Amino acid sequence: SCIGIFYMKTKALIIAFLYIAVSFLVLNGCSGDNKQAIRTGDTLPPFSATDLDGKAFSLASHKGSPVIVRFFLLNCPYCKADTPIFNKFYDKYRQKGLEIVYINNNGTSSEEVKKFADDLAVHFPVIFDPEGTIAKQYNIKAQPVALILSPEHKLLAALLGGVSEAELNELLGHYFQG
Repeated sequence: SCIGIFYMKTKALIIAFLYIAVSFLVLNGCSGDNKQAIRTGDTLPPFSATDLDGKAFSLASHKGSPVIVRFFLLNCPYCKADTPIFNKFYDKYRQKGLEIVYINNNGTSSEEVKKFADDLAVHFPVIFDPEGTIAKQYNIKAQPVALILSPEHKLLAALLGGVSEAELNELLGHYFQG
């Protein structure tokens, strides 16, 4: 019916507006520094780091594939609750090119971050960035946040707090169909 179609279009517009608003707030923050905020639609600059297993991780090496860059905190209930969702999504789509990387900058040591990753059986690279270099590069002001990137590494959304499977499917699912 017309009312149902109107409701669906209105809901889609509201969701799109919320993604853009949250992306702006999370990436722009309230700081007084002059660093340019990353905005929805911007191409993220590459970063490179070594993960907890000693393997090199480079965002640039995943060009052509969707990527989720998740800045997480060790004491965060959202991070513990949604890690199984990220694991499931990764297991489902990694053969189709999906990459996920977790980045932590609030741990006291790499061992502490590794324990978090081991306890939650994280299936993808985890980076300990004690200086917060990568978060500063992206002007991240609030955590946890998941940066959802297209295959061209354009920012599709910045999801603050917990992330649901439905959100991941809505933002990235169409890249894996067919």
